[in-house]
Amino acid sequence: MSNKYADELWLGTLGKGEVRWVAIGMTNTVEEAANRHQTTPVATAALGRLMGASLLLASSMKAEEAITLRLLGDGPLGGVVAVGNARGEVRGYVHEPQVNLPLNEKGKLDVAGAVGAGEFCVSRSLSNGESYTGMVPIVSGEIADDLVHYLHTSEQVRSAALLGVLVERDLHVAGAAGMLFQLLPGASEESIQMLENRLSQIQGISPIAVDSDSMEDLVRNIMGDMEYRVLEKRPVGFCCTCSKERVSETLISVGKEGFKDLLEDQHAELICHFCNEHYNFDEADLRELYQQAK
Repeated sequence: MSNKYADELWLGTLGKGEVRWVAIGMTNTVEEAANRHQTTPVATAALGRLMGASLLLASSMKAEEAITLRLLGDGPLGGVVAVGNARGEVRGYVHEPQVNLPLNEKGKLDVAGAVGAGEFCVSRSLSNGESYTGMVPIVSGEIADDLVHYLHTSEQVRSAALLGVLVERDLHVAGAAGMLFQLLPGASEESIQMLENRLSQIQGISPIAVDSDSMEDLVRNIMGDMEYRVLEKRPVGFCCTCSKERVSETLISVGKEGFKDLLEDQHAELICHFCNEHYNFDEADLRELYQQAK
């Protein structure tokens, strides 16, 4: 069952251009990730939020650049990874997708408990081939708080973020969305107060995602009576970079000795972490790759 409107990422400004904002509607994208990895509701929520966070951060980068986010927590999920780029392509996985936890004291999915304490790691892959990694302690495990803490600590950017995934009892993703507000240099107290007032009225972004009939509706429902401009719109979707050719390179790297065992079995199956795609190699495939490995 797909969502009623296509997933998109919108960028714009608030008021007199003193606040940058990015909004994502990502219900279908998170649903695809959940289906691929067969995640429980709490794992779906953690993965969906982190995928959203990677897209929010990547929105200001060049098209071919990417952000990799890792939640290296000590909770039962055992770590969550998401990779997003400025084109709106995202992928990710959870180390332990079958984790189930009771609801938290607010009656919501216990994402913080599933993530646990540890590090929030942000790696930027730039177009010139360089990459930079920054790490901050996980402050809540709710992911939106951790994103804001990272931006404030590592990049000295005052921000506010909303990330939410609503999963039904039948495991269907009913709504998933994200929003990032960033104060630009010279933002007035009036703009800051306006934003704080509006954010204090929002109980959560996932119910807004469920109740919205279009991306336009979603943005309008989040903004309330704040004046905003939309500057750009981009499609969003689950997209993995794996292929049988790439996976073959992994097999070739095991070398001659590793290949002997594979040839005896006459079959190999490799599974992509990010999209759970299964790649099968029969005896003929393996013999061909063995020649390349030699």
